[in-house]
Amino acid sequence: MIKKPEILAPAGSIESLIGAINAGANAVYLAGKRFGARAYANNFDETSLIEMIHYAHERGVFVYVAINTVIFDDEIEDLLNYADMLAVHQVDAFIMQDLGMIDLFVKRYPDVDIHVSTQANTHTIDQVLWLKSRGVKRIVMARETSIDVIKKIKKHVDIEIEVFIHGALCVSYSGQCLMSSMIGGRSGNRGECAQPCRLPYVLYKENQKISDSSYLLSTKDLMTLDHMGELIDANIDSLKIEGRMRKPEYVVQTVLSYRKVLDATWHKKMISLDEDILKLKQVFNREYTKGYLFDEEPNQINQNFRPNHMGIQVGEVIEMRDHKATIKLTDRLSVNDGYRIVGKKDVGNIVSRILMGNNLVKTAEPGSIIKLDLQEDVFVGSVVLKTLDESLEDSLKKYLEPDYKLIPIKGKVIAFVDQPLCFEITDEIHQVSVTSDDVLTRAKNAPLSKEKLADQMSKFGGTPYFITNIDIDTDESCFLPIAHLNDLRRKAVEELSRLRTQRQPRQIHPQTQTSIPDISHDQGLWAVKVRTPEQYEAAKQKHVPIIYVEDILDVQDSSIIPVKKRIQTYASSIKEKALVQEMGLLYANQGHELITDEALNITNSYSIHLLHQQGAKRITLSPEVSKQRIMQLYQTFESQFGYQPNLELVVYGREELMITKYCPIAKTYKTKPDCHLCEKKQYYLEDRIGLRFPLINDGHCNLRLLHSKPLNLFSYLYEMIELPLTFRLNFTIETKEEVDNIIEQFQKARNEKVDVGDKKTNTGRFIA
Repeated sequence: MIKKPEILAPAGSIESLIGAINAGANAVYLAGKRFGARAYANNFDETSLIEMIHYAHERGVFVYVAINTVIFDDEIEDLLNYADMLAVHQVDAFIMQDLGMIDLFVKRYPDVDIHVSTQANTHTIDQVLWLKSRGVKRIVMARETSIDVIKKIKKHVDIEIEVFIHGALCVSYSGQCLMSSMIGGRSGNRGECAQPCRLPYVLYKENQKISDSSYLLSTKDLMTLDHMGELIDANIDSLKIEGRMRKPEYVVQTVLSYRKVLDATWHKKMISLDEDILKLKQVFNREYTKGYLFDEEPNQINQNFRPNHMGIQVGEVIEMRDHKATIKLTDRLSVNDGYRIVGKKDVGNIVSRILMGNNLVKTAEPGSIIKLDLQEDVFVGSVVLKTLDESLEDSLKKYLEPDYKLIPIKGKVIAFVDQPLCFEITDEIHQVSVTSDDVLTRAKNAPLSKEKLADQMSKFGGTPYFITNIDIDTDESCFLPIAHLNDLRRKAVEELSRLRTQRQPRQIHPQTQTSIPDISHDQGLWAVKVRTPEQYEAAKQKHVPIIYVEDILDVQDSSIIPVKKRIQTYASSIKEKALVQEMGLLYANQGHELITDEALNITNSYSIHLLHQQGAKRITLSPEVSKQRIMQLYQTFESQFGYQPNLELVVYGREELMITKYCPIAKTYKTKPDCHLCEKKQYYLEDRIGLRFPLINDGHCNLRLLHSKPLNLFSYLYEMIELPLTFRLNFTIETKEEVDNIIEQFQKARNEKVDVGDKKTNTGRFIA
């Protein structure tokens, strides 16, 4: 049976949380000062977290706390103390990415729901089935997942599904982006993303410049207000709004609009969307897309003109003279609105005054000719955008009041001489009755009338409650001091609040001993991964013991290990040993030897232990794990789990900074998907300082953006050679000669201390 989905709103601050709840959200998601994927939002300290959980619960709203970063071993103790506190204070769910921590939390907190973050990149039914088998309650699907795939998942798997319906989009599959981490030291998987995708780039084919500098990786914002019927029909459980970094007014307006349209669609009422879409554009937009959820053309995801708020067009500059721009308006503009004039120049400010003819006006309507004071001249023909609508923002501020009247209640007063006064209130679910300590005396003068009792007992200032109806049953002859009436009303409210926030105490189960998997170790082995025939031939000639071959190559060699794609487009069974890059293939495996790759973001002992238990023979560590942490991991893992892990580490190769469904090559050439241009020539994106990032295809028209410089850890191999650690070289765009040379350098570095010291390579996050 289809149920009405919840609206889940972002809360990057207390104001946003209050606004989201008052605007009609069913649930909010937020984070503490650590472990959340928006480290630069205001976020919540421990005291405010506890207060806001109580605030939301009193108003019937769920609270989900994001712990959706990858976790290092030395953070786990602090993480568990933090999560224990949240569990004790009745948090409703944890939103998580880290596979090991998900497994640990399911066991440790049996009464707290675990929601798997979109950072886990869940996009197939096999991935959902595997996560369900681990005990999770809900999956936040990858934003690239289509509504048809989600329908199939909901049909065949009994699990809650959550999707993003509005807000910013990552250009990369979430959780699969290392761009900010590897080129700027701020990890998206650690909540620190610096958004290099929002910067300008130039497209090159070989050494030929193909495009001018533009925002070739910057996405439009998602907007699905006009697809509400399809969202409901898909039986999606939660509709998620993005925006923990955005201002409270954005949160309020977005919740108001989606609440209005969801309710109308649910009750099969016709509704115009124009007004709400206009309001949404005014609070924030980068232009809109329906997203991959509704099968948007990948090229339509990008907005390469500007990466920030577009506002709405309100006019055009028709004359520029004496630092005054003459503008013909196509929409309303008022003093204190924000504006931006876009043309050969790009300037913006707050409207300080509007001159219409010789008169100063507060507001100018569409069709008006006005003048604005500017500090610098702009060009005739420039477009005028309104980036802030003061009247709209003012209309939203009432929802930011902490004591906004949200909860309707009914009341009843029974007041007779020689009886205690009885006051009852109900929210239709909970009923509270309180009585005075003393019986009522007969009034000598000014007895309590019906009107007086109704007025006094309906005053719910400082609370979220408001009276819709109050019955008064009295002889109108009794007396009770006003202070006593106020005290009774306060006691009733406190009891109702207690009932509304009451939950069963959460259990916290300590860690239990788990079984030891049968793991062999590959001391001294090394491997390469190849993607071209020339690289494969070079590896064979060098007698490389383990050769991983990407499945875009047709290699008939039983000794190789095929590489399964990072992005699976259909359910797949494993029929041979393989290098796998996503968790769904663990579920599909039928007993074959599997090695897991970097894309699973493995950064701690718990994740390693889980994957070994799930049949992974060898586990490749995340490129975000430092040398120091690798050393510490080996020191602590055996004492914790009773065996040594079998690990692999990439020590050479151009890191895949992202994998994306969108293609800047196809965008530039205006081609459709599967144009195969990227297979005919080598393309690059060049950044502002001249670094070039190669672009390659995964065989399914997902584009892989590579680092401008290859990783090279050869200087550190000799001191790690005694560890039971398989070293790997990843080859992507290297020639046969380059492969030969790099393998020779590697073999030398295994036997003696070397110093690479090459500015053409990098060490990634290995040296913290």
